[in-house]
Amino acid sequence: MTPGLNRPRPGTIVWDFGGVLFRWDPAALIARTLPHRISAEHSAQHWKHEFFARPDGEWVAFDRGTLGLEAVVTGISQRLVWPEAEVRSVVDAVPGELQPIEGSVRLLQALQQRGHRVHFLSNMPAPLVDHLQRQHAFLALFVGGIFSSHVHLVKPEATIYALAEQRCGLDPAATLFIDDHPENIEAARRRGWQASLFTGPEALAGELRGLGLMD
Repeated sequence: MTPGLNRPRPGTIVWDFGGVLFRWDPAALIARTLPHRISAEHSAQHWKHEFFARPDGEWVAFDRGTLGLEAVVTGISQRLVWPEAEVRSVVDAVPGELQPIEGSVRLLQALQQRGHRVHFLSNMPAPLVDHLQRQHAFLALFVGGIFSSHVHLVKPEATIYALAEQRCGLDPAATLFIDDHPENIEAARRRGWQASLFTGPEALAGELRGLGLMD
């Protein structure tokens, strides 16, 4: 991210969760859990899309809060023609996949300690929200934020960014959004937010220093 010369220094940092604060590699998750499904014809990346990322798929509806867990398992099983036990084994492995990325957590803590407001904007099903909030005390550092399943909206829909502005009192030009998906970054920029495509904690730390947010 290279902010324009007239862009204000961000006063608020909005974080994504999966792939930014928490490890989220669904292709590797499927490959570990169901290695027999991986072939030259159907790679882990193929199944990642079919299982988790189809815009009209069950998991996105789960993120949106419009489909429950059992319906997700049944729907994916029927659509992929996989045994329900296999689908459930992948779903059951998701909480263990969502481990904190230590470098990102340190950056979050450093920003909060320097007095910057930190919020979140995450596509996350309600059961996983509950799991993460029970397991990780550092989430109390956030002033607030939005989980997709709580508002029945998902990134990169413009309406979820508009709702975040309203609920969190964001000034778009003075807001920095951190996410690992280019389409989510572009949606934020269309709203006038500053945005950084996350590729790892070290690169993010360099960007934050460049913006004057860290030493």
